[in-house]
Amino acid sequence: MLSSSIVYVLTFFLITDLRLIFFAPLFLAGHSLDSLDPWIPQSNSSLPRVNPVELKSVQKRSGSSDIRTGHIYLKDLVCFLSLLEAGRPEDKLEFMFRLYDTDGNGLLDASELDCIVNQMMSVAENLGWDVSELKPILQDLLKEIDYDSDGTVSLEEWKRGGLTTIPLLVLLGLDTNVKDDGTHTWRLKHFNYKLKPAYCNLCLNLLVGLGKQGLCCTFCKYTVHERCVQRAPACCITTYVKSKRTPQDRPQTLNHHWVEGNCPGRCDKCKKSIKTYNGLTGVHCRWCHISLHNKCTSQVKPECDLGEFREHTLPPTSICPAVLGPRSGKNEKKELQRADSATFDCSKLSQSIYVGQSSFQITPVPGSHPLLVFVNPKSGGKQGAKLIRKFQYLLNPRQVYDMIKHGPTQGLQFFKDVPGARILVCGGDGTVGWLIDAMDKLGMVERPPVAVLPLGTGNDLARCLRWGGGYDGENPTKTLQKVSQSAKIMMDRWKIEFSKPEEGEEEEEGDPIPCNIINNYFSIGVDASIAHRFHLMREKHPEKFNSRMKNKMWYFEFYTSETLSATCKNLHEEIDIMCDGYALDLANGPRLEGIALLNIPSIYGGTNLWGDNPSQKKRRKAQKAAKKDKDREFSTSSMSSAELSIAVQDVGDSMIEVVGLENSMHMGQVYAGLRASGRRLAQCTQVVIRTRKRFPMQIDGEPWLQPPCTINITHKNQVPMLMGPLSTKKSSIFKIFKK
Repeated sequence: MLSSSIVYVLTFFLITDLRLIFFAPLFLAGHSLDSLDPWIPQSNSSLPRVNPVELKSVQKRSGSSDIRTGHIYLKDLVCFLSLLEAGRPEDKLEFMFRLYDTDGNGLLDASELDCIVNQMMSVAENLGWDVSELKPILQDLLKEIDYDSDGTVSLEEWKRGGLTTIPLLVLLGLDTNVKDDGTHTWRLKHFNYKLKPAYCNLCLNLLVGLGKQGLCCTFCKYTVHERCVQRAPACCITTYVKSKRTPQDRPQTLNHHWVEGNCPGRCDKCKKSIKTYNGLTGVHCRWCHISLHNKCTSQVKPECDLGEFREHTLPPTSICPAVLGPRSGKNEKKELQRADSATFDCSKLSQSIYVGQSSFQITPVPGSHPLLVFVNPKSGGKQGAKLIRKFQYLLNPRQVYDMIKHGPTQGLQFFKDVPGARILVCGGDGTVGWLIDAMDKLGMVERPPVAVLPLGTGNDLARCLRWGGGYDGENPTKTLQKVSQSAKIMMDRWKIEFSKPEEGEEEEEGDPIPCNIINNYFSIGVDASIAHRFHLMREKHPEKFNSRMKNKMWYFEFYTSETLSATCKNLHEEIDIMCDGYALDLANGPRLEGIALLNIPSIYGGTNLWGDNPSQKKRRKAQKAAKKDKDREFSTSSMSSAELSIAVQDVGDSMIEVVGLENSMHMGQVYAGLRASGRRLAQCTQVVIRTRKRFPMQIDGEPWLQPPCTINITHKNQVPMLMGPLSTKKSSIFKIFKK
């Protein structure tokens, strides 16, 4: 158990976290009421002032504290702290409801709601917000939570209102997304004092030594020794404004955020070199990223224009807390009876947390295209973690999200109503699919177009959209320039459904199907067999697959073994394919060991199985020949072989291409450029496949073993993507080795 004095010490050190403000009455529950009074007027902390009636009710409900001895059990303290730090939103809301329901009748009356409003005002003041007109807004918010208009708020109404009204969570100190600005985000860093000397911004001395000599702020590049970090001022950037915004207000101006020293290069004003070896000289702006001599700063206007990347950046003046921003009007009152309120399922609501709302309101600069950046740190080795830091410095840190920590939902909610927004995904094809699926679940009406910074192994989607086959460590500023020059296109997506065999056939158990959406491709047979072997080996020995080069070597090994074993031999005899109602005649032609359905012109890390699109001249000649020759070869599909030879593949034509593979050697020949393409079978809008044997299959590189089934593939929707600019690099004879 903890003594009362220890609890006071813990409270003092934890009080800086606003999420603990409302837990203070429980910390103090072990004291007598008389001993509390002298502390209240003398304390300058942000602890809520709890009246004796409220405190007595808390004491009655706190069965884990011994009032007579003034002790609290440590396990209960840890439990409550964990709840406020990382608990579910509905659990936090229930905790707050129990805390303020002083009479314990299960309802919040007018006086109890007034206590909550006062505490919300206290939180807003601690955040530094403009609270001059905040109180009536908060009172209106709490009135709207009373759905049945009976003058009191039940626990169910409180949960529903809290999960659908973002300001409530923010001002209760329960939303971890809203934190105070100005605090540095430190990371240990190695400084090469011989090539680029760095100086401490606090003691002005050179950072020297072995290993990582100092700490650097990720957001503003303020640099200090480890021994100086405790004395460093909280002078980091602000990421949002804290004053009320109205439609009639003039746009607020953003001033330069100067950080002194450690800015090698030339002065952007006089174009002369900044001599960094003379000590802490020169300044650089965190927002527009210009560097100046100290004497040149007087020649520059204090207003910052965000520099080269103003098109992508959300300045702090464009972001304000939703409760302080202009309201679109009174929310329509929902008729909710007490019986309906009791059956309301908060757990389902919290899964799609905040139901389309965000803690902030965004008003972008006119003519800009704010960029939302998602990074998967697990992709590309350690490159993902580095990219997070670099983009947080180039843009507003609130525009950059770690998908492993937060997932895509939080960032998408933040940008849901931002006009002209764009998205940059740093990861592999699976990361892009994860993001697009999240956009589907949110039901976004106007989807931002998506660009890709490839960090995966194959990166087929990034290749066909001209973003490259992999990230080679280039400066992220070049990526931002490419996004500015990109063009919006629409990309098809396909829905795939698996049904059990017909009655009378024995049902077999198979692996779980990874997904039901095709973004890139779907295949059955030889290539899926290689991918499945690779997947099993990587699951068993993940330490052997820690680089792109090693992954490709493993693929080559499994490709060789599949060539010798031919596990999918005569696949065409155990499969039926129907395209747009026409059955493909697979028997009249070469034997097949694989079938691939292509949505994009890239598979296997850069291979185009469909082949290059014909020129206009070649298409006109073939069309004339097709009119004379009406024979349908190799199939009874809706297209003849002559028409298939000139068919154009496009990612947004609502058509999917069906290609056959003779064997693994055929795959390798197409990959190496020795053969133009696979065997074109059809180009259609709907495909039905029936298998009579267990086969390996894969969707967008995710393989599994599938027992006999019927597969139905139909068009789902189209999503906006960004096509990268044409590359200026010259082609190389060694291009095959760079795939």
